[in-house]
Amino acid sequence: MTSHQTTIDDAAWASPWRRRRVGEKVLLSVSLVLTALLTPAWPGCVLVAAVSVFFIVGPARIRPGLLLTVMIAPLTFLVMGSLPVAFQFGGTGWGIGGLRISPDGLGTALGLVAHGVAGTLALMVVATTTPMVDVVTWMRSLRVPDPLLDVASLMYRLLFVLLSTALAVRQAQVARLGDAASWRRRWRAVADTLGSIILRTWARATALQRGLEGRGYEEAMRTLSPRRQRNWGFVCGAVASVAGVWAACWVLS
Repeated sequence: MTSHQTTIDDAAWASPWRRRRVGEKVLLSVSLVLTALLTPAWPGCVLVAAVSVFFIVGPARIRPGLLLTVMIAPLTFLVMGSLPVAFQFGGTGWGIGGLRISPDGLGTALGLVAHGVAGTLALMVVATTTPMVDVVTWMRSLRVPDPLLDVASLMYRLLFVLLSTALAVRQAQVARLGDAASWRRRWRAVADTLGSIILRTWARATALQRGLEGRGYEEAMRTLSPRRQRNWGFVCGAVASVAGVWAACWVLS
């Protein structure tokens, strides 16, 4: 049993783009996000989404199935958030009960979904190719205060502690109940499962804190980072891709 978080992190470590400088990937991702925000849904957002998917599954070598899996949650959120915009009370047209689809609202809702999907895919360019440790190291080079980075790094580690504990408890529950357990028994076990997860996570987090204290932590939790040379070809390719989207929007609009 795996999770989106661990799968993304494993993919980021294995991606050939992990050898790229973080600043270069951030430049590409942020440029695509701003393009998705400032250009119309057609053709801007469509082209941003296409360019992002190309970079992710092409040069970055991220599995298309993984990208589809991690996009399910944000896509669901975007669709649910756009429903109040697409429907209205009263009026004419197709609907259910007193709710009716508004033609103007439907267009606005589709535009919101398009902007959201394009922006999320642009963010995935960094998320699927850059481990958290590289992000923290890059932010330290930007003179972000060490206490903020340490809190972010610890929270990230604690998420993995919580995740591994939940997976272990879940596997134990499946092994004990099997597939023959009734729904009532399964729901009765949910409370016990949550209690076990909280207690075991608290114990492991306390052990992590004691480990830091035993290591003599005082200033910052620094990690070694390989030196990466600036790749001007990558930078020029990123700039050309974003410029191509803007040029296509200018021609097709």
